[in-house]
Amino acid sequence: MREIILEIVSRFLTGIGSGYVVYLILYSTFMFLAVLVGAFALYEKNRKKRFQNVSDHKGHIPVSILVPAYNEEVTVVDTVRSLLALDYIAYEIIVVDDGSKDSTTKTLVDAFGMKRIRYPIRKQVPCNDAEAVYECFDQKVPLMLIRKKNGGKADALNMGINACRFPYFICMDADSVLQADSLIKITAPILSDENTIAVGGVVRPCNDVELENGWVKRYRLPKNPLACMQVIEYDRSFLASRILFDQFNGSLIISGAFGLFKKDVIIAVGGYDTKTMGEDMELVVDLHKY
Repeated sequence: MREIILEIVSRFLTGIGSGYVVYLILYSTFMFLAVLVGAFALYEKNRKKRFQNVSDHKGHIPVSILVPAYNEEVTVVDTVRSLLALDYIAYEIIVVDDGSKDSTTKTLVDAFGMKRIRYPIRKQVPCNDAEAVYECFDQKVPLMLIRKKNGGKADALNMGINACRFPYFICMDADSVLQADSLIKITAPILSDENTIAVGGVVRPCNDVELENGWVKRYRLPKNPLACMQVIEYDRSFLASRILFDQFNGSLIISGAFGLFKKDVIIAVGGYDTKTMGEDMELVVDLHKY
């Protein structure tokens, strides 16, 4: 009896080992194909840049930048200042304070001299009610702040969608910083194909990155091994895997840290799902269904 049990356990472990080897082979093959396709796509993109100057299209597409914020009094002012320095013309900035318990709203109001206004918001997608709306009139682009009842990031983004005035919007995090030419690059696919309804941007951790006036002055891998692995994983995901999936319209997520969407289509699918933690992935799946 003992020998039979040992034989069964031995075969079971052998099966697990064989399955793991097969998994490693398949995963390594996928990674190789992803890197190969990503490298080729980036090469083609850089080659086309020699014959096409994307910067000639500045300001052709009005864009609303939505910044959901919750307890971000430490970083939100720097984030908004970086957005005001973007190399773009036609855009607006809407910060949605999702019921912060700190002084996020007061910090922004004081920093930019914002004034409270009456601004009716038509709810085209579901969200909690607004408590106050502020606007700044002396910046190069419209800057609005909406204070609302807490409902989560998805709910805050839905509020921004209801309030924004332009046909395309960008979602981002309150602790993110965009490069000065980010809007030029992320709107380029729409200029080349008007049927484009969503565009994902490249996101990287800011570990050991030096920024100056909205431009990356120096970029190197972190000395901390764990942080270094994180940066490499981000680059692998955005510059390889997602490019591969995009070849057959198979992308299932556009990062909530930086993505562009067509407003009327997002409204048609019901906006962001407020009942899930992965609202960015749920939205892209809904777009595929649409």
